[in-house]
Amino acid sequence: MELEIRERSDDLTEVALVGKLDIQGLHAIDLEFHGATAAAKKDTLVDLSGLDFVASLGMGMLISCAQSLQREGRTMVLVGARGDVQTALETAGIDQAIPMVADNDAALTVLAG
Repeated sequence: MELEIRERSDDLTEVALVGKLDIQGLHAIDLEFHGATAAAKKDTLVDLSGLDFVASLGMGMLISCAQSLQREGRTMVLVGARGDVQTALETAGIDQAIPMVADNDAALTVLAG
């Protein structure tokens, strides 16, 4: 599991998740992901286009960080989920708690909204 942090501006962070967000993947990136998202207290785009698998623990990490940001008046947007990852997130209702969009332009529209 890889985590790439792309600082976009003082008010926006983009994070890319690549690989499998299973228990091993979660342990590999959990602290760094929390630091880049919830602890940074900035609107966050999470690029899921490189994510091949997401387990329930990974979904919990996304929800936890998104809720922390919401308490700070900030928003997390999930971008580019595809295939089984998109299906799993939608089946679990993650799309009801965290906005999910196809691309960065749509994510920026959500954040501006």
